[in-house]
Amino acid sequence: MDDHRIEFTRCWERDAARVAAYARRHVPASQVQDAVAETFLQAWRRWPDVPSPPLPWLIATARRVIANQRRGAGRQRALTDRLALLADAAAPAGDSAEVAAERLEALRALAALPEEHREAVLLVAWDGLSTAEAARVCEIRPGTFRVRLHRARLALQAALEKPPAADEAGPGHRPYPVQITMEGQRS
Repeated sequence: MDDHRIEFTRCWERDAARVAAYARRHVPASQVQDAVAETFLQAWRRWPDVPSPPLPWLIATARRVIANQRRGAGRQRALTDRLALLADAAAPAGDSAEVAAERLEALRALAALPEEHREAVLLVAWDGLSTAEAARVCEIRPGTFRVRLHRARLALQAALEKPPAADEAGPGHRPYPVQITMEGQRS
């Protein structure tokens, strides 16, 4: 075993700089020492199988080590990109307390509408029905439904724009600007 250690040490002293020079041509300076260290680690583990002279084998091994480093860096970049996308998708739209307060205010205004107006808004805005489809559900003519929806939108907008009573307004309160178009899209 001592003979292997002596041979390996001589190889390191003789060839490490040449393996490093090869690595410098293929990787950034910050990765050269890692490539050399991994190359010689593999040589140490397989020393009885390393041919003489070892330099060609070491450079071939360094080439594979560098390829593995590049693949690993590519996977790391891909993972970082995926995590960034997930973080963006999961990021809150704003202050969650403020969003919750706005939603509560919108639900209160919706609940205060007369039943037929509330149903018109819900069929179009929440259920995604067209005015013709919603009119069929309500068993009324499409023109009559459009008038009902228009009146419901006006009433809802007025309820959301009026200043709340002093006991309803919380810190940072502001009206929730919801507009429902004729086909139910929010704007």
